[in-house]
Amino acid sequence: MSNSSSTDKIGSVTTVYDSYAEKQLLAALMSLISIVGVIGNSAVLLAVVLSRKPRTTTNIFVVNLAVADLITCLSLPIMVLALLSDSREKLLVPDNLCALQGFVFIVCIGCSLNNIATTAFYRAVITRRKNMRRPIWFFNRRGLATIIATTWLIPLVVGLLPIISEFGSYGYDDKLSTCSYSPTAKGSATFSRIMSAALYPVQLIVTFTSYAVVFYTVRQHVRRVNAAPGQPIALVGGAMRLPLQPGAPMRPHPLAIQVTTSSSQEQVLATNQLQSNHPPSIARQPAPARRQLRRKIDVNLTLFLVVFFFIICVSPYLVLVLLLEDKSQKIVSFFGALIVSNSCINPVIYTARHPDFKTVIRCILLCRLNKIPLKSSFLMSLLSAQGE
Repeated sequence: MSNSSSTDKIGSVTTVYDSYAEKQLLAALMSLISIVGVIGNSAVLLAVVLSRKPRTTTNIFVVNLAVADLITCLSLPIMVLALLSDSREKLLVPDNLCALQGFVFIVCIGCSLNNIATTAFYRAVITRRKNMRRPIWFFNRRGLATIIATTWLIPLVVGLLPIISEFGSYGYDDKLSTCSYSPTAKGSATFSRIMSAALYPVQLIVTFTSYAVVFYTVRQHVRRVNAAPGQPIALVGGAMRLPLQPGAPMRPHPLAIQVTTSSSQEQVLATNQLQSNHPPSIARQPAPARRQLRRKIDVNLTLFLVVFFFIICVSPYLVLVLLLEDKSQKIVSFFGALIVSNSCINPVIYTARHPDFKTVIRCILLCRLNKIPLKSSFLMSLLSAQGE
């Protein structure tokens, strides 16, 4: 017997769950996701506040993603209370708050999808560009502000449709015991198609295409660096070059890579590493280039893992709500838990792998603020006030 037809009575509510224990299990999962997600995403945001190390252009999108994930996790207690409610008449949260939870869910998940696609596109652009000194016009301050606003605006418009039109509605679902858009409301099928079309296929194509470009480019760079060990090279601006020969102009090293630095601070660090053991601007071995390449690979791999887990968590739910005629099925609730679980997975990935975040977040979680690298002025003033 299918989930849609195998219903029990829990109190006065017809539900798809076989027992109240299933609702308790789902509520426990939501609670765990909420706690881990709030702690993890707060740590990501604190890392940017307390240290200058994560303050790079790429990490603007990481911070935007953390904000969306944090809002999602902060709203999950509403879903937990709805799951533990016996019926609509005994709902443990106000109806308006329950409707707000459904709206927040659509907006924040949509923002995360847009943010993932934007991050992948940005990594592809900076990995492929030839001139490190030439800025990318649409990634200047005004362009970044516009991009960040757009990642929120698109899902906001989609989320407002049930409020300003007849395409579905938000509120408590009697069968699923969740606060979301009602799958049985008038126009809900149309809203499901609009939501899936606006928030999934384009973002998925952009993400996979961008990371295919990144993977190909980084692999080519690795081959070039490994092909010429021991070649003398110089760090000039953001590129690895051959040293000057008498009467010869400075020219790019044919087998060297361009060093992508996300901020001026990273370029200063790379230059200092060269100057510590060699004359100014000259490195007799390509170790700095290898370290920069290793860092680039680590950042790209970290962001790829974020994309991978996001797609694994999000795809089943969005495909399911698009294909199922009857969306009031038990599997929808558990896939809903899967989609929000991604909000607590991202900070775990940053803590374990991201070179800009992992050291800072670990210091925050262990309450070792004095060990944070490249302390911000706010943290230095805070430590000074405490006498550390």
